[in-house]
Amino acid sequence: MNAPMRLGAMATLSDHVMISALRVDFLELLVLPGDEMTQIRAFCDDFDGELILHAPEELPDGRMLDLSSVDASWREMSVRRVREVTKAGENTARPVVIHPGGITETPVLDTSGMMASLRKSLDALPDYTWLENMPLHYHHRGRKLCSNLMRTPEEMKRVDDLVAGFTVDVSHAYLGVPENGNDNVRAMFVELGEAVRHVHLSDARYPDLEGIMIGDGDVDMSFLPYLRGLPVLLEVWDGHVDGGAGFREALRRMRGQ
Repeated sequence: MNAPMRLGAMATLSDHVMISALRVDFLELLVLPGDEMTQIRAFCDDFDGELILHAPEELPDGRMLDLSSVDASWREMSVRRVREVTKAGENTARPVVIHPGGITETPVLDTSGMMASLRKSLDALPDYTWLENMPLHYHHRGRKLCSNLMRTPEEMKRVDDLVAGFTVDVSHAYLGVPENGNDNVRAMFVELGEAVRHVHLSDARYPDLEGIMIGDGDVDMSFLPYLRGLPVLLEVWDGHVDGGAGFREALRRMRGQ
């Protein structure tokens, strides 16, 4: 029989005690832009259980971390920051989830330069990173920006030789194409197969609502059998608020309790 999915929640250095108390099977530690790597390393070394690291969304200077930037200095600074995170977890072999970057104010039609930059960045990183797929629209600090890379399994396959696997974000997959999002969700699991190592699970609704409570959006959850044996992060929006009420409800729904 296939192993059951393992359910986890996102935490930071400041709230991990509260999140861990929710009876999750694993913890995903979101590294914040201002976190000291000595603290992250100490956390990784001391944590007794399954732990996944998630690289920060921003650089310490406030710019978005962008592994696909065609600006060489920006890209190299992003690579260095991700390398610092991977190094913090290397003694305990913690996998690190990374975003591809490639976020712009308006859509980019020719992404060949971005893709070349992304491949160069991934080639410079340790081999225990998991690359996450992106939606069409990317919300950041109250702005709605455009994602230009890694929205479909076809795009993900173009870098599968440079990463240890993929993190499939279900709401991102649903919102990664302008229509027929459920087809894109299922394709992620069917076409990427065993390269899918980790899942971010929430519901979604067009045109750009992600992180909805599981069962309250328009995602067809018939793909759930593909998640057996995988670490599944319940990534509902503001799940940590009110003592983790959103995470508790997501856990209840997934465990049928």
